[in-house]
Amino acid sequence: MKVRIAVALSATLSLHAHAQGNVTVYGSFDGGARHETNIDRDGNNLTTISSNGTFRPNRLGFRGSESLGGDVKVNFVLELGYNTGTGALNNSNGILFQRAANVGISNRHLSLEVGRNYSAAYRAIQAFDPFKFRYPSITYVLSSTNGIRKDNDVQVTGRYGPWTARLEWAPGEIAQDSEAGTTKAVALNYSKAGLKAGASYSMSKGNAGTNAAPDYRDYDHIAYGASYDFGAFSLAVGHVEQEQDTVARAGTQEWNWVGGSYQIAKNVDFTLAWYRNKVYTARQTAEAAVGDGQKDLLMAGVSYDLSKRTTLYAEIDRTRLKGGLARGGSTRLDQDRQSGVAVGMMHSF
Repeated sequence: MKVRIAVALSATLSLHAHAQGNVTVYGSFDGGARHETNIDRDGNNLTTISSNGTFRPNRLGFRGSESLGGDVKVNFVLELGYNTGTGALNNSNGILFQRAANVGISNRHLSLEVGRNYSAAYRAIQAFDPFKFRYPSITYVLSSTNGIRKDNDVQVTGRYGPWTARLEWAPGEIAQDSEAGTTKAVALNYSKAGLKAGASYSMSKGNAGTNAAPDYRDYDHIAYGASYDFGAFSLAVGHVEQEQDTVARAGTQEWNWVGGSYQIAKNVDFTLAWYRNKVYTARQTAEAAVGDGQKDLLMAGVSYDLSKRTTLYAEIDRTRLKGGLARGGSTRLDQDRQSGVAVGMMHSF
């Protein structure tokens, strides 16, 4: 039923695009394979087909606008993710437009967007990730973004020359406590002459419990970093830190990374990056065996553009695990190293 709805909606919007010329249908299709070692306590290996996208998540979107006169426009975005192996949606909750669903109004300097949207922290961090949010299931960057997207999100964006500032408010819609689950954030980005820099601060009462037994506690998130394009070579560095109260003490996570890219040829890029994720003073749980821990990832990737819309890619990575961040279920796996390799092709439209 959901597939039929999506097809009907696509056809309707496509006809409207031809009639009005203000709706764009876009997306990407990624087919890749990944092999990873030491995925369990026995040291077994696993080869998978990443049906939701390895290099870049699969998506199908509709973007449109209507001019209200002058430079004022009404804009909307609807975007879904899908599984290439089955054609199903990319989420188990059956949410059709899980990736984005927002509408807004804008002029040259200001915009207002309301709906499901990328968080202000996500947009700030995007400026200084060495892999530019590619390989999202392998690098640690997306887990550092204070939630990639926010429901019920209200964002005001101001653009003045090289500066972009954002204010964000995403209410949790909890009747008993108006602050519970609510995110408030500010972000600032700068982009000029090869330099890109960004910083954000987010605060909320995050849910440290479960849906059945919610337990909202103070949560703070800060991110900052920069990248510089020297021409054929670019360099990026970033730091993210988040802290949430627990029963006994604050649980803190840190992400740090540094990396660079080199354009070997007009259509060939090579990227090398190091990422570190640390968890400390966190409450330990028997279910996840999580205590103080550290995870280091060294990763190299190469991409080859067959055309403006089709890219071949390959990557190799090595992870070192310490403490509670060793992968596992109810007990530690005693695995301190993992290796991975992935290859595939992505086509955008």
